[in-house]
Amino acid sequence: MKSYNKTKPMRFEEFATEIAWWGDEADGFKARKQTEQAWQVPVADIVARNYNLDIKNPHIGEQISHDPDELLAQYQRLMNEVAEIRDALKQQLMAALGGE
Repeated sequence: MKSYNKTKPMRFEEFATEIAWWGDEADGFKARKQTEQAWQVPVADIVARNYNLDIKNPHIGEQISHDPDELLAQYQRLMNEVAEIRDALKQQLMAALGGE
């Protein structure tokens, strides 16, 4: 369901897949398998990240960042490239027209 509210609450049945994956503590959770939605992260990695659990899914390819600082830096690099190409083109045109 896309949206939940007072009249459309979450239903227990919607979590059947997660419950089945979670497994049973009695067998040491041996039934758990890594999938594209569930994967292991070594404790050392979590400690190195200062316990930040915002870890990207390793099964998904590179994603586009929407961080404003990164986008502005990328925009600035592109604008610098455009300016360099424009200047080179001007020089070539001037040379071709005998303006230098």
